[in-house]
Amino acid sequence: MMSFPRPGHTLVGCRSTTNRRQPMYQDLQGKVAVITGAGSGIGRATAQRLSREGCWLVLNDVSEEQAAATRATLNTPDRSVILTGDIGDSATAERLATLAVEAGGGLHIWVNNAARSLFGPVVDCSNEDWESVFRVTLDGAFYGVRSAVSVMRHNPGPQRGAIINIASGAALAGEEGLGAYGAAKAALVNLTRTTAVENARAGIRCNVILPGPIATPPMVAAAEQSPGGVEAWAAQTVPGRLGEPEEIANAICFLASRQADYINGALLCVDGGVSARTNSPRFN
Repeated sequence: MMSFPRPGHTLVGCRSTTNRRQPMYQDLQGKVAVITGAGSGIGRATAQRLSREGCWLVLNDVSEEQAAATRATLNTPDRSVILTGDIGDSATAERLATLAVEAGGGLHIWVNNAARSLFGPVVDCSNEDWESVFRVTLDGAFYGVRSAVSVMRHNPGPQRGAIINIASGAALAGEEGLGAYGAAKAALVNLTRTTAVENARAGIRCNVILPGPIATPPMVAAAEQSPGGVEAWAAQTVPGRLGEPEEIANAICFLASRQADYINGALLCVDGGVSARTNSPRFN
């Protein structure tokens, strides 16, 4: 269903101030983008940034209230619609693609941001927990990729569309307590590469971003419950701070633009240097 925000409604704990800086990528003007998990954190920051670039947006989240709060922060909320639904259901992805074409006039950018994470050792992970993580984090991204490619391949060429998947540093290294999440994100990396290879000649690019510790509400909450708290997580990075959702949104915007035409199937770490120093004796 489509819905519209109540004026002034915001979500506590996330940035919601409208960013009115000038657009950087003129080629994104008028493009239609689908963003899953758009209700907070990276999804919200991405919606704000793409809106500033002049994109027409289809916002997806399981929470209509949070999606509406995101919509209220956009530069041009009238150039966006909301479709509430579980991306782990393939029908939701299909409806998002259809809505993009019907309401926005096309589909050029798809951001698979929605994910589910559970913390705990693999030995204690139930079948239900494992399946719930994969259902949203991997299956939802697969449904998004499939729906996006099905529409984008009919766009006029030569550059027909860009898909950006959001994985995690946990996709590349074992992280205690993140067995299901890390496995799902690792599979997402491979899905990205395969999608890129299969669709490059059709003018569709697919890349994956691996964020490090980012100051989103779920990550901050998890950090606060871990030994050392937020400070310990921040200390893992080279600059000694958590990243901001806007810094991931900047990378997404670049990969969606024509500036990234020759970047396909790539893994882009936006992690404050965490991946660069994981083998350092000082870090270990």
